[in-house]
Amino acid sequence: MVHVDLSRGLPDAGSWTSRGDVRVVWWYGDLPLGQDDFNRHGLPPGPLADQIAHTVRDPVADRLGVSPEHLGEPPDHPLARLDLACAVPIALPALAICTRDRPRELERCLRSVQEAVDRPSEIVVVDNGEEEATRGVVSRFASVRYVRVERPGLSRARNAAVAATSSEVIAFLDDDAVVHPRWLTRLAAPFADPAVQATTGLVLPAELATEAQLVFETVLGGLGRGFRPHRFDQTFLDGRQAPRVWRIGAGANMAVRREALEWVGGFDERLGAGAAGCSEDSEFWYRLLAHGGVCVYEPASVVFHYHRRDLSALSQQTRAYSRGHVAALFVQFARFRHVNNLKRAGLALPGSLLRRGVLEGATRALVRARLTPPVPQRPVGAEIRGYIGGLTHLPLAFAPPGPRHKAPLRSFLAQNPFPRPLTLGFFYREKMRAIHRVAPDVPLQRILEVGGGRSGLAKMLYPRSHVTTVDSDPDHAQSAANRGPDVEFVLGDATALPFADGAFDAVTLLDVLEHIPDDAAAAAEARRVVRPGGWVLVSSPNLRWRSPYHAFMRPICPTSEQMMERWQHVRVGYDPDDLARLFGAPPAASADFINPATVVGHDLAFSALPDAVKRVAVMAISPLTWGGYLLQPRHGRGTETAASWRIPSR
Repeated sequence: MVHVDLSRGLPDAGSWTSRGDVRVVWWYGDLPLGQDDFNRHGLPPGPLADQIAHTVRDPVADRLGVSPEHLGEPPDHPLARLDLACAVPIALPALAICTRDRPRELERCLRSVQEAVDRPSEIVVVDNGEEEATRGVVSRFASVRYVRVERPGLSRARNAAVAATSSEVIAFLDDDAVVHPRWLTRLAAPFADPAVQATTGLVLPAELATEAQLVFETVLGGLGRGFRPHRFDQTFLDGRQAPRVWRIGAGANMAVRREALEWVGGFDERLGAGAAGCSEDSEFWYRLLAHGGVCVYEPASVVFHYHRRDLSALSQQTRAYSRGHVAALFVQFARFRHVNNLKRAGLALPGSLLRRGVLEGATRALVRARLTPPVPQRPVGAEIRGYIGGLTHLPLAFAPPGPRHKAPLRSFLAQNPFPRPLTLGFFYREKMRAIHRVAPDVPLQRILEVGGGRSGLAKMLYPRSHVTTVDSDPDHAQSAANRGPDVEFVLGDATALPFADGAFDAVTLLDVLEHIPDDAAAAAEARRVVRPGGWVLVSSPNLRWRSPYHAFMRPICPTSEQMMERWQHVRVGYDPDDLARLFGAPPAASADFINPATVVGHDLAFSALPDAVKRVAVMAISPLTWGGYLLQPRHGRGTETAASWRIPSR
């Protein structure tokens, strides 16, 4: 490993090419910009400056906020401006180091933290192993607190570290890593954005001195995730394949806002070292993104990791990684029913392992026949054994996902308040499912339901919450939905809510905004009365809505104008940009409902036909309606939309 500071000019390559095979990391001061591998035979053809420019081009452009094509040329050289593009410091986090029977590595780690420019607000060491050796190391560092956890498990240790600290943000560092002097400021900087709930940083190898270290870093991919910052949100989970959540970073260099741990729960103690094997960090990020959170990868924050030095230890680590990854896929499916996790576990992974096994076998045969020079070999056997071990955790896919705060979907849908819920009221089932899809599964003690009328949807959705319904119609006060336990009714105006700032954990506006002339005032009031970190839930028609939706229904259906007058709408609905403007940002989650197939049943329910005829007609088309309902994806095309926003912490 060679580190070159480009702020001091172009390097003399001869000083390190003579050492044999090297990896060179290019820096500008304390900002890492890229890396290149050079072999013992010397430099590649062409000027070294061109090679460096090609490597650092995109990271430099990212830092300066310009496209690579618009980078300045000398004398306006872009590197000279990089110091202005570094992190903005905020209050530094607490630091948690979890360890198990590695006193020598722990002391090296703590010494690097002690010598760093950035000093954590608190430092705790959580010990899962032999108490005497670790306590002895900690005693040599005056500012470090020792926490003992008897039962093994990295997730258990991390949760104990959270409980033992009080800072707003907690950083996590592995005991076999050392830190760059300014790693912590850079790791904490993204939290200046209140939407960010977790950050990760760059993990570089501290050394590449053995075959095992070389295999881990170059064949298995190591722990580094590149030199370009990246922001991850819920859209990262969308797609036909299970998202590769490990691309967000590594638990060896990460920080989490305490609020996020309270929001989505701590690290899953069924996962991680000492349990299933690993992936407790990536499963936490997955959970955070699924609930609408944001993670940021910031490679300006650097730690150096000492990879396993011998092949036996690497094989054990690889097996644990493979086993833990499969177990995490099962946990992610159990929590969110995202089928792509099962597809990866049951189809993509075995196919990938088969291809790797064939390729590795062919490579070894060529090496034995001396037809190709020896190359670092992938421990495919350990990966396969780990995969098989991971399959033993299949029961996790069907285990209860833990304490639920919102009602299970089935019981929520069973409370459909619309008459004849499986025929004429089927469209309301679609609405309820979409609302359930976007509603966060988090503890909400106090909820304000604006314009709830007689529906009681908020209480059905969060049965353990206290719900206040505010409505302009005093007759709704006598509704059964507004007279139950933990429910109260308040007569009021959505544009001038009679509540203090931050009085509620969530506000619902379900099919309400399209009735309010001053919808911007209603949206502003909803945001005002929600506490920082709370939620706003909305459902409304979108601009694809019309009555009837299909032209062939016109002879028996009222027009759009007639329906809007009947329902007292002041506008058709909203497109996504309209809603984003009302609430100041795109939603954390959204889901369309009533699609072009199911809309036939909706329009029949509101047609001019006699009720008996309507019911027969709706039953006759039930295969179409149920088929459209079952095949409706979260982001599929629909005529109405449900969405949720999380109010940022201030």
